[in-house]
Amino acid sequence: MTDSFIELTRLDAHSDDTPVLVNLDNVAWIEAATDGTSRIVFAVGLPYERANGVPLTLVVRENAREIALMARVVRKTDRDAIAQAWVDQRGRRGMADEE
Repeated sequence: MTDSFIELTRLDAHSDDTPVLVNLDNVAWIEAATDGTSRIVFAVGLPYERANGVPLTLVVRENAREIALMARVVRKTDRDAIAQAWVDQRGRRGMADEE
């Protein structure tokens, strides 16, 4: 089980290496950058955004491996794990019965 909140170091135009708490329950995915930083993309957006708007993101100093270690996550890339994540996401959005 992951810890819901972890402290990361925010790196973007609006901050100077500011520590922030990130709720991992709201993270859709994490993109690794070539410079060792990570871009966190959230599953939830800002209240004024449209459904097809740009997702809420945050750039942090920590790389994806460091974040996984802090959250005590075991990385899985097998097809079963990906399929289960897809089913879970569809279920949360109420899309399971639409097919």
